[in-house]
Amino acid sequence: MKVSVVIPALNEEGMIEECLNSIRQQDVPVELILIDNGSIDKTPEIAERIADHVHIKPGLTLAEMRDFGARVAMGDIIATTDADCIAPSNWLSSLIKPFDDPKIVAVGGVIRPLNVNHFSSFYCLLSSIMQSMFGFFQGANMAYRKDAFLRSPGYASAKRAEDWNLSWHIRKQGKTKYVRKAITRTEIPLDRQMEYPSGILSSVLSIIGFILNIPMLMGIGAGFVGGEMFTFLYRHKSNLRRSHIALMAIAVLYASQRFMDALSFNLSVGFLFGIFGFYVINDDLRQGIEDLKLYKIKKNRDHGITGMIKLQIIKLLEI
Repeated sequence: MKVSVVIPALNEEGMIEECLNSIRQQDVPVELILIDNGSIDKTPEIAERIADHVHIKPGLTLAEMRDFGARVAMGDIIATTDADCIAPSNWLSSLIKPFDDPKIVAVGGVIRPLNVNHFSSFYCLLSSIMQSMFGFFQGANMAYRKDAFLRSPGYASAKRAEDWNLSWHIRKQGKTKYVRKAITRTEIPLDRQMEYPSGILSSVLSIIGFILNIPMLMGIGAGFVGGEMFTFLYRHKSNLRRSHIALMAIAVLYASQRFMDALSFNLSVGFLFGIFGFYVINDDLRQGIEDLKLYKIKKNRDHGITGMIKLQIIKLLEI
């Protein structure tokens, strides 16, 4: 049973060597494949020394990167993890053990945070629940049979949650299993740490707004969830800042206030603020963190006030 490990990466110079070395130290032989999204740091050069194959694929989405890697992999079993993950030496053997049963088509494992705090631990806890109860495995720690993958729509049909999407399709072909002994440790980005708490908070706000008859609170909760669903379903690539679009829509709504009744206005404003909040967390915060990661490894830094602020944020967020 030949195993391939596929890892997508973008500007992961700080961790990629430790990540790839941890895969090389597994207690089973692997074909190690890295898909680079066009890094401008030393990620590809480091990977060339350790991985079996490095494919430079700028412009692809994460789903398309994973899809490409799975299709070029030579293994019967394809395991996936992320470029900011560290795997103990028994990770892979634990993850692929269930495939001794020919009916097993996909396996998921545990993720634990490298950056331990209440939010990252909560994220990993809910991740475990989603995997063990519903079989929605995560790309940071999952494996599947390649023939089952090829019979599925693959990753590329999804813009977000490509790992959940693949899990959902593959599970129709056989049995899946969640293995608690198969552990990877990973950096949980700040936007991901906020994802579940924000979703829970938005739901609570909607319920409170409904009970107390406060339309704006109902709108905020519905808007946040609506932003999540829209991003999941809408597959068009765009460089537009959706948070900016939401702000412009709020401004237009306020300008049109006199043409609307109070209920419609407050519900609509709340809905747009919910959308705005979702995209600030999902898009703007994530992009800001990526920019700070690049600034951290930049040789010629800004020595002015802006540069000092960036360094303080990097230190504060432990980026």
